[in-house]
Amino acid sequence: MAPLALLLITKIVVTGLLVGIPFLLLPAAVVERLSGFEARPRALYRLYGMAIIALLVGYGGGLVEVLDGSFPWGVAAMGIVSNGGAAIVLVLTGQARTRRMLTAFFVAIAAGLVYAAAMPEAAVRPL
Repeated sequence: MAPLALLLITKIVVTGLLVGIPFLLLPAAVVERLSGFEARPRALYRLYGMAIIALLVGYGGGLVEVLDGSFPWGVAAMGIVSNGGAAIVLVLTGQARTRRMLTAFFVAIAAGLVYAAAMPEAAVRPL
């Protein structure tokens, strides 16, 4: 399997299980306790969950492209902005200090996508 495919699968599975599904389906009080964030109105949790699911559909489309041997430029750009932007927001709001694993995950995905975009042939070539 190609390195970029492994990166996209990791992003889809981890984000879907730890963010998308919980924010979409769990009671708001549970989401607040697990995430450490509080939103008013609580419908924001559902909207955020749906936005995450939509991003994961995009990553899934990129995974299909990689498995077909093509580099998914649009998905790479989306992921760099999404993950890199999330890391920047966590740093600028001071949340990176208390959410180190989350920040590291975003940085790792963004860096992996930047690296893949710099070497697209290697990124889609099976290991």
